[in-house]
Amino acid sequence: MSTEAQLPPLNEASLTEAPAPTPPGQAPPGPPPPGAQAPAGQTTRRRQYFAQSSLFILIALFIVVFSALRPQEFANWGNFSTILYANAVTAVVGLGALLPLLSGEVDISIGGVMGVSGVFVAWAFGKGWPLVPAVLVALAIGAFIGIVNAVLVVRVRLNSFISTLAMTTVLTGIATLITGGGSLYEGIPVSFNKLVNYSVLKLPLAVIYTLVLALVISYVTSRTAFGRRLRATGAGRDAAALIGIRTARYVALAFIIGGVVSAFGGVIETAELQSASPTVGSSFMLTAIAAVFLGSVLSRRSHLNVWGTLLAVLMLGIGITGLTMVGAPAWVPDVFNGAALIAALMLSGAGRSLAATAFGRTGG
Repeated sequence: MSTEAQLPPLNEASLTEAPAPTPPGQAPPGPPPPGAQAPAGQTTRRRQYFAQSSLFILIALFIVVFSALRPQEFANWGNFSTILYANAVTAVVGLGALLPLLSGEVDISIGGVMGVSGVFVAWAFGKGWPLVPAVLVALAIGAFIGIVNAVLVVRVRLNSFISTLAMTTVLTGIATLITGGGSLYEGIPVSFNKLVNYSVLKLPLAVIYTLVLALVISYVTSRTAFGRRLRATGAGRDAAALIGIRTARYVALAFIIGGVVSAFGGVIETAELQSASPTVGSSFMLTAIAAVFLGSVLSRRSHLNVWGTLLAVLMLGIGITGLTMVGAPAWVPDVFNGAALIAALMLSGAGRSLAATAFGRTGG
């Protein structure tokens, strides 16, 4: 006869984990009584939900406030369409900044790329160039600048923040050389403006171009192997390299594609204004980067994303337009943009991470 104790048969009830006994002096587990403090996890979820909804809340708040202050001028579709049209370039440049940021690098030269490409288009029209070659060469200039940035960061291993900041100064100087320090407007055809100003379904073509570009970039960065590897490179360069991702290649491609997108923004700006200035790009750079970081709050994990960037551009555009309409002093929009950038870096986990490493990371 076996000396082992006879075990009871196993059944579903016996496999169910019995509740742990309640220690003396403690309340039994269960939902907190009314008025009790919410658990830490529930509080965190509420904060995340509020952060994800913050851009929508601000847009709604701005619309309500400025519509009440200027009901005739602000609260109409014509004004909203104008806001979209005026901020299409900012959105495009923001998408150009997003790509290097996804790879873990910062491209400050997006404003310079935009400026020199827009100036080249105006110069080419003044010399009698046809539209298509002028635009294609402007985009090629953006690609070339992206290649130079990639070489400096990936091969020479310079800090991306410092090297692209220096590139901005170089590009501004080149644009000033081309224009002679003034603005170019002679020879720009009226048809060039119609390519961005003409409305389809009550939306200017510049806005439609921006939406199509956003759809393409969103699909590539979130639905393709390229996008996954690009994000992996930005999330952890060393870890991505260990699993076989050629991180240097994806950083370089991010700079090149970002350069082309920023150059496209310069082309749109020249078409909208029918003129080009060597310093126009500097006014877009900070707003575009602030929009990228602000848009990351739309993601539950503070990931940089396309649609958050566009939504942040819209929020900033509505705010600046409303401030202008209510007669705010000229310095108020600048303070508004600066405060938005500071808020973006504070609210965005990606912003804090990149800001912390901006002066310490080398390329590759």
